Amino acid sequence: MVIQIDIDQTITAAPEFFAWLSQALRRDGHRVLIVTSRTTSPEPLRLTAEELRAFGVVYDKLLLSPAVDDLDPRRLPPGLHSAHRIFVFKLIAAQDYGTEILFDDCSITSDLFRRHLPDVRVFRPLR
Repeated sequence: MVIQIDIDQTITAAPEFFAWLSQALRRDGHRVLIVTSRTTSPEPLRLTAEELRAFGVVYDKLLLSPAVDDLDPRRLPPGLHSAHRIFVFKLIAAQDYGTEILFDDCSITSDLFRRHLPDVRVFRPLR
């Protein structure tokens, strides 16, 4: 399986759980993607990788969001509200990597997945 996990308010809300989960998944041969809305550039990428290492979270791929204007407009879902463009990168990553399960705290992201990738099982941590 391919499991996609958000960082802020998801991994950071329960780092011990996601460290255990990611290690167990990888040990059993599943792929773990960490996909975040944090913006792509060398420094945030390095700091995010260090943060995940400190948490004990392991993964196959770490993906940070490109600038909203860098998204390929052909990949945007029809009828997308312009304010939701920042969340679409997670949907595109799921399509590209074959995500089957999503852990993400954001209701907008969850709604996008339910609408455009209904076969992906979505788990949303609640506080």
